[in-house]
Amino acid sequence: MKHRYVSAAVVLASAAALVATACGSSSAAPNTATGTPTASAGTGPATTGAAGTPVTTTWKPCYLPKGYQHFFKLESAKDSHGKTVVRVTPETCKVNTRDDEDVVYTPTGAARSLGFASGASVKVLKETTTVQVTPKWLVNHKLTNTPYFYYRVNGKNQITAMQEIYHP
Repeated sequence: MKHRYVSAAVVLASAAALVATACGSSSAAPNTATGTPTASAGTGPATTGAAGTPVTTTWKPCYLPKGYQHFFKLESAKDSHGKTVVRVTPETCKVNTRDDEDVVYTPTGAARSLGFASGASVKVLKETTTVQVTPKWLVNHKLTNTPYFYYRVNGKNQITAMQEIYHP
């Protein structure tokens, strides 16, 4: 009969040890992440450091080349009365400081239509090389990389320059 009490005590101690391991002990330091997510918004598992503790992901704004003010997602392009018009969604962009391939775009407003100024510069990617095309080219071609661009507009809210952003 005594062996039943010993077996029960061993099972109870094992269960207590398992719960303590899963929940942490009272002497463990608390997780002190403040205001930043512990995993990136991209796909994949959370990054962990030594002893399986989460590593806080930090973000910084994406780089904008000199003269460019904004990012947008190109939704569509069409020909309207002989002029090219694009439907775009304004976006903000941030990049993971530990992994520059982890980039997150966030819409900042509703989609809107923009036309092009005379002589506008449009650069798209052909694999990893930037090539210049006419705005009209956007109407009949599918982008091979991403639909994200940086761009600038003139005082009439017409695009004067836009360039596709390369993401590996």
